[in-house]
Amino acid sequence: MKKIETTLENLKKDIGAFYKEDLHHFMVMNAVETGDKMEIQWFFSDYAHPCETTCFFAMITPDEEVPSIKDIVLSSWVAEAELVDLMNIKIENTQKGFVLEPDFETGPLRKNK
Repeated sequence: MKKIETTLENLKKDIGAFYKEDLHHFMVMNAVETGDKMEIQWFFSDYAHPCETTCFFAMITPDEEVPSIKDIVLSSWVAEAELVDLMNIKIENTQKGFVLEPDFETGPLRKNK
């Protein structure tokens, strides 16, 4: 697996330069708590053998807003909505209430609430 560090400022530029709809499958987004920061990850798989996986990641504080990549990868809205509900992170133009009811406990998967 290739792991590529990016920043919130460069995220769209970096993923936009990498992602080709006919070559890459967007698999999932993930958030990992690392103490007082979170590592936000975007996973892609190549369609062609040997189906290499590429992970873009950025370190954020829990109060930072993550840019949406919906304008680059149309299907990413599902993963973004899941993380907003389950990890209580802020993602540009993404509202709570996709996976959980909007008034449900905030970020039930967060360790450091």
